[in-house]
Amino acid sequence: MGIFGKKKVSAGEGVVDSIIGDKAKFKGELISRESVSISGEFEGKITAKAEVIIARGSKVTGDVQGGSVIVSGKVDGNILAAQNLEITKSGRVHGDLVGGKIMIEEGASYRGKVRVEGKEEEEEKEEEEEIPEEEMAPEKATAQSHMF
Repeated sequence: MGIFGKKKVSAGEGVVDSIIGDKAKFKGELISRESVSISGEFEGKITAKAEVIIARGSKVTGDVQGGSVIVSGKVDGNILAAQNLEITKSGRVHGDLVGGKIMIEEGASYRGKVRVEGKEEEEEKEEEEEIPEEEMAPEKATAQSHMF
C-alpha cells in the first residue's frame, strides 16, 4: 500500500483516508479533510479535520492538529485536538497538549504544558468579545455593608 492510497483502511472508530506507511519518510505539510494515519517518519505539520493516528513505532517531528488525536508513537511538537487527545502507554510526546478531553494512559510519557479546552471556555471567550467596552467599566458601589 502506498502513501495517500485511495483504499480506505479501518482504524479505531472510523476509516483512515491517508496513510504514511511504516517504511515511508515524509517531509512537509499534510492537510486533510479526513483522517490520517502515520506509521513511518514524518517531519513538518499535520492538520486534519478528522482523526490523526500516530502509530506505535512511528516518529513525528512537528505540530499535529486534528479533530481527535491518538498517539502511540513519538511526537516532538505541539498537539491540538478539537475533541479528544489520547496518549497510549507506548506514546511519547515532547510538546504542549491542548484538547477538549485529554487521556494519558499509565506508562505514557509527555513533557510540556497541558490545557483542556471545553465548550464552556469557548463560549465564555465569545461572550467576552461581544461585550462593549462601556459595559465593562466598573460600576459605582451603591450597597452598604455592615459588620456585626
